[in-house]
Amino acid sequence: MEQEKQKKREASYEELFLIFGKRVEKVLAVMVILLFVALMAAQLLLQNAHVRYLLVKVEQLEGNPYRADGSKAMEK
Repeated sequence: MEQEKQKKREASYEELFLIFGKRVEKVLAVMVILLFVALMAAQLLLQNAHVRYLLVKVEQLEGNPYRADGSKAMEK
């Protein structure tokens, strides 16, 4: 009799744990997707010279920028 109650309790715990595990897995999957999208957005923003100049401190400290065609910009 006691063993049956114990088995029912264990089965109930396993069901609750599986439900909890599925919820946590869904949340983690959504977080990974959102972080990946944020990473892609940040990388795309850094491709723009004006945005990169505003976001990256080192860009502001650099010397003469290169032109898009790869040749050095003319110094004044």
